[in-house]
Amino acid sequence: MQTSAQPGALPSLRTENLTKMFGSRVSVDKLNLCIYPGELYALLGDNGAGKTTTIGMLTTLLAPTSGRFFICGHDGIKDGRRIRGLFGVVSQDLSVYNELTVYENLRFLAELYGLKGATVDKRIEQVIAGSSLVSRLNDRAGNLSGGMQRRLSIACAMINEPKVLFMDEPTVGLDPAARREIWTSLKDLKKLGVTILLTTHYLEEAEILADRIGIIRGGKLIVEGSVTELSERIQGMRGLSIKLKDEVSADGAEMALKLEKIKERFDILIRHDCLRNTIYLSQPEHVSVNEFLRFVFDWLESEDIPFTKFASGEPNLEDVFMAVSRGGPEVENQSLESSLEKVQGGHH
Repeated sequence: MQTSAQPGALPSLRTENLTKMFGSRVSVDKLNLCIYPGELYALLGDNGAGKTTTIGMLTTLLAPTSGRFFICGHDGIKDGRRIRGLFGVVSQDLSVYNELTVYENLRFLAELYGLKGATVDKRIEQVIAGSSLVSRLNDRAGNLSGGMQRRLSIACAMINEPKVLFMDEPTVGLDPAARREIWTSLKDLKKLGVTILLTTHYLEEAEILADRIGIIRGGKLIVEGSVTELSERIQGMRGLSIKLKDEVSADGAEMALKLEKIKERFDILIRHDCLRNTIYLSQPEHVSVNEFLRFVFDWLESEDIPFTKFASGEPNLEDVFMAVSRGGPEVENQSLESSLEKVQGGHH
């Protein structure tokens, strides 16, 4: 997996203070990105953060208010016509022709890009190689599932062998199985050396796929880094919630004594919600998940504490925004409690 530039490598995509205003409202504010060949960069943000506007500028659909961008070294503003042959786009809105078959969709686009004769069929074979589209070539696009239609969109975007692929929330509205199919497709494209800019508001999606992550808020890039770097900052916000059985005493003082063993071992946030009869534990920053889980399960057994639910808490984007943009343990602790309370029916 390529995770960063090789010495001397030129970026496939670069922006310099890229800005877009709609009237007096700033949608994208002096955005600076540098993404290299074979790298998948995930741009995260809530709805309205500026992700789609960024894609619109980089694909020449929107004119920047100020700033510049370059694709494979070509000026995106001065050489707009040339760079259009260097990238492909997969948007959150499906862009396939429902009345055409899978093959007809691909052939139509191939011919638009100037491919002719046997070259067309050869390229179609290449973009669908190893995918479940092979057996669906003669099926109408409108009869495909949402996940299959999104795969067709990716194949269509790759028909001209682009160096850069823009993907604007490609898994929005898909079921979990379809989302995983798309993830597999993206990993395959990375192996081919395609540079991918993926916008999403799914933290899990970015963690699984991305070499680097950038978080955009109010049009500003507030933090970026590798998955490992950001995971270290988010680590203290992850945690566990343990729903105790009703027969367990909800007495706060009694439970506090039992929790002392965990406090002695780990410097973490611990809270016992007497009303819900639930214990919340943050994930230690410098301890492996396996070690922590073993300790907690051993503690529950040694203290003879029966429970009905054991859930892992995952911070949502707003929690991450608060932690990385403001910092400090107080904010992170508040985010932990918020996240764990929302995951009462979470992963067991």
